[in-house]
Amino acid sequence: MTGHSIVRTLKSLGLGVLLIAMAAGVLLYSDLESRSSDAGAKSGSRPLRIALVQHASLPALDDGIRGVIEALKARGYVDGERLQIRQYNSHGDMATANAIASEVTSSDVDLIISASTASLQTIANANRFATPPRKHVFGLTSDPYGAGVGVSRENHLDHPPYMTGLGSLPPVEDAFRLARELKPDLKRVGLVWNPTEANSVAATNLARKICGDLGIELVEANAENATAAGEAAASVLSRNIDALWVSPDVTVVTAIDVLLAAAKRARVPVFTSLPGNAEKGSLFDLGADYLGIGRVQGELAADVLEGRDPATVPVENLMPVQLHVNRLALDGLRDTRWQIPAAVSTRADVLFDASGRHAKQAPPAVAIDKKTVDLIEYVDSPNAELARAGVMEGLAKSGLVAGKDFELRRRVAQGDMATLTSIIDTTLTQGTDLMITISTPTLQTALARGRGTPLVFTMVSSPFIVNAGKTDTDHLPFLTGSYLDQPVKEVLEALRQFSPPVRRIGTLYSPAELNAEFNKQQLERAAKAAGLGFEAVAVTNTSEVTEAALSLASRRIDVLTQIADNVVASSFPALMEAARRVRLPVTAYSPAFADMGPVLILARDYRDNGVESGRMAARVLRGESPGTIPFVAVPTLSYIVNLKAAQALNVQLSPQLVAKASRVIR
Repeated sequence: MTGHSIVRTLKSLGLGVLLIAMAAGVLLYSDLESRSSDAGAKSGSRPLRIALVQHASLPALDDGIRGVIEALKARGYVDGERLQIRQYNSHGDMATANAIASEVTSSDVDLIISASTASLQTIANANRFATPPRKHVFGLTSDPYGAGVGVSRENHLDHPPYMTGLGSLPPVEDAFRLARELKPDLKRVGLVWNPTEANSVAATNLARKICGDLGIELVEANAENATAAGEAAASVLSRNIDALWVSPDVTVVTAIDVLLAAAKRARVPVFTSLPGNAEKGSLFDLGADYLGIGRVQGELAADVLEGRDPATVPVENLMPVQLHVNRLALDGLRDTRWQIPAAVSTRADVLFDASGRHAKQAPPAVAIDKKTVDLIEYVDSPNAELARAGVMEGLAKSGLVAGKDFELRRRVAQGDMATLTSIIDTTLTQGTDLMITISTPTLQTALARGRGTPLVFTMVSSPFIVNAGKTDTDHLPFLTGSYLDQPVKEVLEALRQFSPPVRRIGTLYSPAELNAEFNKQQLERAAKAAGLGFEAVAVTNTSEVTEAALSLASRRIDVLTQIADNVVASSFPALMEAARRVRLPVTAYSPAFADMGPVLILARDYRDNGVESGRMAARVLRGESPGTIPFVAVPTLSYIVNLKAAQALNVQLSPQLVAKASRVIR
């Protein structure tokens, strides 16, 4: 079907769709079964055809599409020379989007490239019935794992074999923390959102969580079309909000000019998660660099055109962040306490002030040949999840992208040492450019089996107990990493601020883990030095955690002070259930457990730990010797107190301890 016939067909359905049919070029298949090359262009085969689909004409999506085309062009795929691009735009109309999806999945295209969550969903749904399904590379979607298209949140390689792409979960938490930085007493934020958009649902859930943590009330209103968005904005603006937040919601962003005008009349600032709106009047935008994401998506599309199997490409989250700040938006606000500190202006990528627009010059990226990276974990626990997310964030912040700059192979031993040994041996046999190990047992096994292979570690209590080095700067030449020095002293100081007084503490530990034995000994020595009684019960696997916790409670301890231990961490809900049964207060070292019921969390930041290690990994992948990169102990320390749990257990925490908390659960 030609471009003109597509338009006629859609018009006959009463659907308004913009189709840009572009000139065709020639790209022929080589004698390799699944790869294309210029050599094949001489054989007379038809040109490759790409369907480029976006859901609406928004600056963010337009930037993303531009990035895709730029990347394809840089790889030699120029429209009119090597391939034919057909562009489709449903202009926010779902009926049109479904008609486009049906058309492109039943046509003779070699690849479908989609921009936006709605386009991902409509194409994925239509593609299930195509024979055969068309190859599909998606991008500019907030949460592909929650979009209902078969992409697993737990295993990013688990997705339909003909489809892959990128997630770009917006930095919602960072946006609200920045808003609080600009107005420390921020209490009420308005939000208009469309509950039928999966990307908007994901962003709203993130906003609800961070608002709960920060003590901010999120004042919500729903809108299923642009007209309703303006009316909903007027409604929330009348409810005494301090600011209006605009998420990456296609429906609402379509009406952004209306929302900005209404907020200006109400003299209320707007902040958004979509860069490009500060120029129109928002106070700040903190969100994705959509042009950059589009370029990475275009690189991935070029890889698929050249024979890369989508089934082998994990769906990872990519979020290069842009901050745009508009100092002029402070003028005329109802609340004059809104301020933009100089530090915020300095870190802005784009700043608008009385003298005009100022943009930072981005540093040139250092290109690397594609590497193979093996991310190896001992057990899949909440702590490991935080560390893993941090590693990926650190790599992304360093400008490296999974699928483009490196192939990522994630391997998890599920707490079995024999499996862990086998994983390390398999990794070395297959060959790797870098091992990233999560946990002490993983680092220890990698040292025993793979000495000499470049290695970066994370989520380790002490690298020195496994002889990785003598000091942060004097260590083995083939490895580096960051570690978490457990805050034993600070925990014991916090326990002194409990009432009734704490006289005996206890912990569970896994003797097979060097880190657990080390952490247990640290706590025991410190407790005895502080005049506290100490008990410890060993566990060998997760099935023993419940009985071990009950046994520990029978030893008349006042608080179960749980150390960092991989076996116990992977079964922490069982520990908490046992503790609740006998009304035993629990403290822990991990922020991942904060909502499970411990009275106190005093923790180094596992995600920060991962970010630091991810940055180190990027340096190694770019050619630095690991031996020249010092180990880093992550200093971040956060207090989280659960007053609700404390009250249920008749435990009182001193006001001084509560005042230290970055989060208070009431």
